[in-house]
Formats: sequence, structure tokens, C-alpha cells
Amino acid sequence: MKDVPDSVVCRAVQESQVLRDKGRMFWPSDLLVQWTGEPEKVCDRALERAEKHGLVECGVSLRSGWLTEKGKALLREREQQ
Repeated sequence: MKDVPDSVVCRAVQESQVLRDKGRMFWPSDLLVQWTGEPEKVCDRALERAEKHGLVECGVSLRSGWLTEKGKALLREREQQ
């Protein structure tokens, strides 16, 4: 999980939502696997860690989760660097 930073997880959650809104089904873990080259299990654990850090919330599944205000703030912070 150390190889998949929270900021990358948040970006994947955000991008996944944008793609789903356009009718393309990409889950955050799918994007993380593509972007990082890590196995799906590692990417799933990174999503779980982001949820524990209060960056992502979900209803039924983390795969369809969304960013919290804290997660959005992390992305804004990273964009300014």
C-alpha cells in the first residue's frame, strides 16, 4: 500500500466518477492498477486505507465511493504544488 499514495487514490476515485458519468465503467481500483502497475489486491487495500483516513466514503461498495471534503482538499493541495 505504501506504493499507492492517498493522493493517487483520491485522483482515481474522482476520475472514476467522471468516467462513470460519461457512461464508461471504470472503478477506482481499475484505474489504480493501470496507473501504478500494482496488483488489484494492493489497490483495493489502498482504497480501504483512504476510507480509514476519511478521504473516501461509500454507500454499498468502495468501488462506487466518492471523495469526502477532506479528500477533495487533498487533491486541491496536490494540484497547487
